[in-house]
Amino acid sequence: MDLPCQFPYRPQWRVILVCFIAPAVVLAVIARTHGIAELFAGFFALFALVLTARRIFLAPFLRLESDALLIPSGFLRLRSTKIPYQEIESVYENTYGTKLFQMAALGLRTKQRNFEIVSTLLPDTASYVAIREFIKSRVIPKEEPVEAGKYGFWCGYVGNGEICNSNGEIIWRFRTLHTRPHYPYGLFRVPDFVVYDKADNELVRVRLQRKWPLARFEMIENGSPICTFQQRSLLRNNFAFAFTSGQKWVFRMPLFTVSFNGVSETGEKIHVHGGRTHNIWYVSIDEKVNRPQLVAALAFIHRERLRFS
Repeated sequence: MDLPCQFPYRPQWRVILVCFIAPAVVLAVIARTHGIAELFAGFFALFALVLTARRIFLAPFLRLESDALLIPSGFLRLRSTKIPYQEIESVYENTYGTKLFQMAALGLRTKQRNFEIVSTLLPDTASYVAIREFIKSRVIPKEEPVEAGKYGFWCGYVGNGEICNSNGEIIWRFRTLHTRPHYPYGLFRVPDFVVYDKADNELVRVRLQRKWPLARFEMIENGSPICTFQQRSLLRNNFAFAFTSGQKWVFRMPLFTVSFNGVSETGEKIHVHGGRTHNIWYVSIDEKVNRPQLVAALAFIHRERLRFS
């Protein structure tokens, strides 16, 4: 790649077209409830107009240089931020959306903050792949000791995801065992949730015990129950779980932000904060209660949070 090199960083026309079509679809589907239909249609129409203006009148660029990259950031991605390659600690990739409409996002983690390069803001997939491979070639992985009790969670809306240690290495994966199409799930049946190790061996499984009035789940390890989960709010943002060892925890999650604590009966704490989306959690667990079963329990309530968001 010849440097410096720059790429337009603006919404693609196909995304804008979807936003213009969405109001008509909303009005057609829920035409009888006029107030709600008009509210949703107005929101999509306004969003489409903003994206159109952003593409036509404001045209920022993502620029690759020999020692740094300049990436649009902030509100509507209008402010240019320079990121030296040597300050990038790790690179990761997430995928959002459904099978019909997916987008990839390349995450760049620095000491100050995280950045994302979104594929649908670039001209085409080839541009995104070229930028991704070039940045990866310039980033030197930093070898640091793994911090006990520090984890990163990533979960998709279909209930599948990964658990990483403090260095970003994947240590466990989890899946929701769907037998039917992914969306929506949980209205009539809640599939089992399973955590696997690197060799794809099952570690623990979470099953629904009772659905109404508030759901109750059971975690099973080697065929024996080791923990129960109880929803404590109709908003599905308050959980209590109790291990057969006697350890009990309570989690109260805010509805619109990802920053909260879990507290045990004996005073230990778990702190959770998130990235720009609810798909990513960063977790700190007190060292004396740091157990794989507790990490798996957090992965499960992360899935539940996304299932109702």
